[in-house]
Amino acid sequence: MADSTSTSGTPSYDPDDYFAQAVTDFTGYTIPPRSTLFDKLSSSNNDDFSDLKLFRMDIQGIGMRAVTAADYSALSGWQVNKGEDYDLAFYDAGGDGAHSSVEMKKARIVMIGVTVDENGRATLWSGGEITGGGAFEGSYSHVQWDSGPMAQYISGSKLVLDQLLTSPSYSTKGFSYSGLSVTDDNAVDMLSFESTGQSFDRVVQFFKDHSDIVNQWMTSLGEDQSAWKGKAASLFWHLLDELKTNYDGYVSQLGGRDFTATNSTLGGYVPKSKLSDALAAAQQALKDAVTALQTAWTNWASDGQHDPHYHVKKILDAISQWIINNNINHVLEETSSAGESTVTTYSTDAGFKQSVPDYGDLTQHTTWQKIADAAVKSWSDNADSKLKEPAIDALSAVKNAWADVQDAFDDEITNKNKETLAEVLQKEENEIAEEEAKENNDKLNENLNNLNNNLNDNLDNLNDNLNNLGNNFNNLNDGLNDSLNNLNDGLNDNLNNLGNNFNSLNDGLNNSLNNIGDGLDSSLNNLNDGLNNSLNNVGDGLNDLNANDLANAALTSLNPSLLNNDPTKNGSTSLNSPTGGTTQLNGDGTLTTTFPDGSTQTIDPSTGLVTTTSPDGTTSVSQLNPGSTLTNPDGSTTTLNPDGTLTTKFPDGTSQTIDPATGQVSTLNPDGSLSTSTLNPTAGSFTTPDGSTAQLNADGSVTTHFPDGSTETLNPDTGQVSVTDPSGHVTTTHLNAGDSFTNPDGSTTTLNPDGTLTTKFPDGSVQTLDPDTGQLTTTDPSGHTTTTDIDGSGLPSSSTDTSGLNSSGLNTSGLDTSGLNSSGLNTSGLDTSGLNSGGLSSGGLNTSGGLDTGLDSGYDDYDSTPYTGGALRSDALTDGTALAASTGTQSASGGTPLNPMGMGGMGGMGGGMGGAGGQGGNSERTRAVLTDPAGGATRRGRGNRATTSVDEDEDVVYTRPTTSSAPYPVGGPGATGQNGRSTESGDRTREAWLTEDEDVWGTDEGGSPAVIGR
Repeated sequence: MADSTSTSGTPSYDPDDYFAQAVTDFTGYTIPPRSTLFDKLSSSNNDDFSDLKLFRMDIQGIGMRAVTAADYSALSGWQVNKGEDYDLAFYDAGGDGAHSSVEMKKARIVMIGVTVDENGRATLWSGGEITGGGAFEGSYSHVQWDSGPMAQYISGSKLVLDQLLTSPSYSTKGFSYSGLSVTDDNAVDMLSFESTGQSFDRVVQFFKDHSDIVNQWMTSLGEDQSAWKGKAASLFWHLLDELKTNYDGYVSQLGGRDFTATNSTLGGYVPKSKLSDALAAAQQALKDAVTALQTAWTNWASDGQHDPHYHVKKILDAISQWIINNNINHVLEETSSAGESTVTTYSTDAGFKQSVPDYGDLTQHTTWQKIADAAVKSWSDNADSKLKEPAIDALSAVKNAWADVQDAFDDEITNKNKETLAEVLQKEENEIAEEEAKENNDKLNENLNNLNNNLNDNLDNLNDNLNNLGNNFNNLNDGLNDSLNNLNDGLNDNLNNLGNNFNSLNDGLNNSLNNIGDGLDSSLNNLNDGLNNSLNNVGDGLNDLNANDLANAALTSLNPSLLNNDPTKNGSTSLNSPTGGTTQLNGDGTLTTTFPDGSTQTIDPSTGLVTTTSPDGTTSVSQLNPGSTLTNPDGSTTTLNPDGTLTTKFPDGTSQTIDPATGQVSTLNPDGSLSTSTLNPTAGSFTTPDGSTAQLNADGSVTTHFPDGSTETLNPDTGQVSVTDPSGHVTTTHLNAGDSFTNPDGSTTTLNPDGTLTTKFPDGSVQTLDPDTGQLTTTDPSGHTTTTDIDGSGLPSSSTDTSGLNSSGLNTSGLDTSGLNSSGLNTSGLDTSGLNSGGLSSGGLNTSGGLDTGLDSGYDDYDSTPYTGGALRSDALTDGTALAASTGTQSASGGTPLNPMGMGGMGGMGGGMGGAGGQGGNSERTRAVLTDPAGGATRRGRGNRATTSVDEDEDVVYTRPTTSSAPYPVGGPGATGQNGRSTESGDRTREAWLTEDEDVWGTDEGGSPAVIGR
């Protein structure tokens, strides 16, 4: 059959038909509404039984007799009688119950739009079968029917999905099936995602290339010259600068020069920009959704129930069984003699019925309308059970995926340099005008200076005249002064004589004091010489041992101790940032920064571990490797350098580099100047694996600040634990040795018998603090252990052996202390316990408060024989049922059963559609055959905070309603040699985030366009 092709660009699916919506939206193939598929497959209005979907029929009266197998297609098969697909005989007594008269009738049914074989016999579709359709005319009645809409919906939907995913076109353009084509405007081209993405990639490449070209031009021109100001050369230079700035900005906004894609297209293309990568993700989402619809259709059609006539036959078979049980077995026959003739009468007993439950009286038109409508509903319900949920899921998945893609396109591409050339020209003209005004002002100032000089000259002349007058007055003053000087000389002589007497007395007193000072100097010099000789001998001994480095280190440590030199550190314990944050160097070597928004961040330079706590108390942990950079909450960036230093760059251009090992801070200011400072460590401070901060206090207690705002202080000496929650409420408990306490963050702290504190965190980390020594031992979940000194007051145990310092190789004989108390010098205040008359003692140098010897540090098949016995794929009645489903005692008076033992011996309903009966030919229509294709000290430790747990997302589970098998599936119950099939009952669960009650994309008023992807 040739297609009478028509096109439609307007979606017309039913509002609750999500499968039709998905097919239309994904492919542009506007399949007809499911509610109209069988409007042109209904019986004629001129028929007695009009407007019956999928079949037409009449009811014919026949002479009274017993029924035979040929009276039921459920037994004998299709077209036993020419021109009829399905026969069904019954008795009509005018109503249910006992009646004195009864008639025999037969319903003759012809299917409309059913497929036929080469002999013209009606057939049902096999599993997964695709069929075509179109307009056709009844051969006798000349009624016009059309199976095209049915074929478009059932078979066309599957074929158009296949077409969309067929390589190499991946498009529905030009698709047509059973009279319906996809318009060019509605056609979906999967490769359009790829070609559009490549267009964006070419744009990015254009801006990259031309930015480099413009940069070469600017380099060749040089920097902007002041002489160009207000001229074309300056405007041209600014034009180039604006182009380069904007080109680089475009590249950056589209993903950057070194963009790495996370998706690839169906054609294998790898995107090179952010927008191209987003389009590749959209293409993949559509492909996955179409594939899910293909799978759902295959599941629907796997047992042949996608054929609507399957459901017509299923209901007719059930009614046939009901007639056998409730109608024919309750008809009585009575024969009487009248002379030479006999008379036979027929009646029904009280159990007789001709009104079928749910449908009605078998003789009524309305009954058969209900049967037809029930078949259509059975087909539609089966389709929904297999197609509805997968379609909803597919629509939702595409909607969600494309919403993410839309976000990428919502970011507007803007110019980084928005200054126009007119604005540049106006700015330079203003600068020229300002320079000219300055030049004129300078000239005015020069003229005013000349005028001032003239005035000064005139004033000088006036001053000379006044000076002459003053000289005259001076001469008069000189005479007066001479007289007064003579008087003064006499007085001075008398006062000098008195001064000489006092000087003589002072000289005598000075001589006495000088003698006392000389004696004291001599004594101190002798002591100094003795100490110097002793230290020199120690140096000679160390030189003989070739241990210059050890000696120098020892003397460097010894001298400040001997001289009571206690140098203080310069610098501060906190470092302020340009953004308002503060940084603290903790005793364990970590750096803690508090940002203006209330968040904190701790970096351990030795491990690269970064713990960030947001203002709401949420903690996150990340890894900062040498050479890598992280972005801080205030917009600055921090880089861990290979040498262990940390460099932070701020938005205003300031750059700070901190060396955690020394506390040295180098600040590079925006104007290019460099300044240095010192960040002193906060003794006793350290951080916990979950981001809490703790402080070992001077009294041995430990105070911990948790990210949620609570504070805990634990005193190991008293066992008292005080917890202050964020609201300020204080709770106090007592902790004995060996007891454990749960901290606000979920970690547990144990007070050990030796006075140390061990805290276990939810992530498996363990910290042990010895409050006496300040030693903090941390073991991460992998078992790696690190030990730090949070006080900074001591060094690790020495690996240098000083036991030989008093061996025979060290000459200490020159150290003489015999004269330390000579010349009247009182040395009782000097500690000479480490000095022996014979040299240094075997204990070596007395290093108490001085030399520290610790100089090192530690890191179903289709039935192929439909005519070999039994009905074609029908639910044939078993031999046991026969027509005698009811064998109870008959109750009509004086009569005997018309169908004794229910047609015993005729066998069961083993026939069916396409079964016995070899009549060929067509019914009143033209058929269409398918042609389409531990030890420690006693100091106390501090608590820690565990990693905050994260709530898991919950899956919502929906239960699909149970689908039960029909009473008489095609092929009949127990049909020997036939492909009987049934659907198993059961519940099937699925996981989804979208419930059926929620809106589904594309179904809202004013929703998405009918077709996507063009």
